[in-house]
Amino acid sequence: MLRARAQDALRVALRTDKRSVLFGEDVAFGGVFRCTMGLLDEFGPERVLNMPINEQGLVGFGIGMAAVGGTTIAEVQFADYIFPAMDQICNEAAKFRYRSGGEFDVGGLTIRAPANAVGHGGHYHSQVARAPHGSSGAARHRHRRSVAAL
Repeated sequence: MLRARAQDALRVALRTDKRSVLFGEDVAFGGVFRCTMGLLDEFGPERVLNMPINEQGLVGFGIGMAAVGGTTIAEVQFADYIFPAMDQICNEAAKFRYRSGGEFDVGGLTIRAPANAVGHGGHYHSQVARAPHGSSGAARHRHRRSVAAL
């Protein structure tokens, strides 16, 4: 169910914005969670493309493409692999508008990073990488408990 919703959202983005490009590790093959199945056939290799295993380069490519007006959907295969890309996210994407004096921005950048999807991956593929991004599961759990107490 969740896979179909993610696939529908990607399809809508690619269908409604001709400047949008989806890229990441194995996305042309359907992705590890099959969320990109059929998108290569529907939108072609110019808009759905595989990238090498290099999260920092993948996100950097997305930033550069968004900076020149593209709509980019960069898919990091698993959220716990986003850490190598944090330099690009925190020091490039987040500061792009400020650094250019407001002349450029990367507002067309989306980074998709599935989390909690594999329960058997051990120390890889099952980590939750929310805390550095400002959304910890513990804080949400405490909030739920406090709301339930009301």
